[in-house]
Amino acid sequence: MTKPTKTTSPTRSRDKVLQTLYELELGGEELKEVLKNHSSEKSNKFYREILKGVSENLEGFDETIQDYVDRPIQQLDVIEKNILRISLYELKKKELDSSIIINEAIRMAKKYGSIEGYKFVNAVLDKIIKAS
Repeated sequence: MTKPTKTTSPTRSRDKVLQTLYELELGGEELKEVLKNHSSEKSNKFYREILKGVSENLEGFDETIQDYVDRPIQQLDVIEKNILRISLYELKKKELDSSIIINEAIRMAKKYGSIEGYKFVNAVLDKIIKAS
């Protein structure tokens, strides 16, 4: 008898990626070490894909974000910065409509970010999408 594959929602996967990116940035640990704490996500293809895509494109995403914000990227809230990175990865993939990506970003910012953080995330993504 084969073991049924556990499917995870893209929404939950994005939340987990955000959590992992937060740990990486604040903990200063290597990705391999942080992934040990998230071993339950090993079979989650969506999680691994987003995490890998963001990690591999970090510099480029940060440069893009920097072009659309009024302060150094190092001063951005860690949660909001990583939500923008995840969103840029998904925009780059072009698999989802930009309105879905913005809605997911706003949802994550409301759930995990600062009180007004979702407005900032929305404004930056809106500018990036209009410019592309």
